[in-house]
Amino acid sequence: MADTFAVDPQKCIACDACANEFTNIFEMYGVGDERKARARKGHEPFVPSVNPRKVVDICPTEAISFSGELPPAAEGEEVKLVAVEGWEEDWDKFLKSGYEEDPAEFDRRYGRDYKFAEVAPGHFELRLQFARSLPPTRDRFKYGLGAAMPHYETMTTVVGRRLYLSAKVGDAKVRAALCNRSAAFPDRFTLALDLPAAPAEVKEHLDGHGLLEMHVFTTREAAAEFQWHSHFITDLCTGCSVCEKVCPTNAITGGSKEIFYIDPKLCINCSVCGIYCPFDAITGRDGEIVQRIKPKEIPKAEVIEELCTGCTYCVDVCPFDCIEMVPREGEGGHMSDMLAVVDKKACVSCKLCEQVCMKNAIIVPREHQFEPDLGWSFQAGAV
Repeated sequence: MADTFAVDPQKCIACDACANEFTNIFEMYGVGDERKARARKGHEPFVPSVNPRKVVDICPTEAISFSGELPPAAEGEEVKLVAVEGWEEDWDKFLKSGYEEDPAEFDRRYGRDYKFAEVAPGHFELRLQFARSLPPTRDRFKYGLGAAMPHYETMTTVVGRRLYLSAKVGDAKVRAALCNRSAAFPDRFTLALDLPAAPAEVKEHLDGHGLLEMHVFTTREAAAEFQWHSHFITDLCTGCSVCEKVCPTNAITGGSKEIFYIDPKLCINCSVCGIYCPFDAITGRDGEIVQRIKPKEIPKAEVIEELCTGCTYCVDVCPFDCIEMVPREGEGGHMSDMLAVVDKKACVSCKLCEQVCMKNAIIVPREHQFEPDLGWSFQAGAV
């Protein structure tokens, strides 16, 4: 008897993944909340042409079953697990260390560390923290996998008023070595959230620290009013560190070959990180990629001499110390006799000097506008 696939309708969330990828085997049926996937009648002749493990694994909720024996890994994800030399000694040292894992990390591997709330009419926010570390199992040491959790692959699906967020460990080697061997480490999970109305739009970010921030809008008006709090580094980041070096507020951190992270509390949305990024990996508050500018074409601060009053606000605010006050030619030492001068090589085009200058005497000719009140708390007597 030929092997077949089946779909559990109770687990199916109608994401269409199986029907889109394996059109000869699955089909969608029903409408609205009743929409589901199912195996096509007579699909048996197509089974030998696919890898059953790949078919089963495409479902984010494990709704697909196979009547035959599944191969050990999906096609294209075969991994060779090789024990590292000296792992037994490292494992023994770990056992003797008395290490106790953070209980929160255990919950995060099941998608339990999240908050979901309505933040404004028609606007709901989900904040989900993914696990940051691999469980301290024997095989983690045996195969030299390190302690850091690889990034998760996510997929969002909407069915009527219910939103599903499915997440899967992105590293095939980790899945093969740990996920199928440790009950404390599932390779995927799905979070289901009910809304008062069907979502009109969904916007989401998964940052370099494993925090997923998702905004769900039940009206187009609410979505149109939304802006992200800060700039964001996407998974196109290669860890080159250019953005970290030019950030005027030290808001960016990261390591070699890691996705860097922008601290929303420190980011002033100046876009400097984006214009320097060689990989177009940074988005602005509108969610769009900040366009890179060639290094030789990046605008630098320019002083309009006749407007400069020598007040030193620009000097004090510049985080790169690239502005100094010098006496005007033939003038004395009074403040009004001083003129701001810019070191073009040190200037990164952050526009902070332009923002705090009350006389509009220094400009950075780059299309970008700060929030109107940014920088004014710097002025003497500001409230």
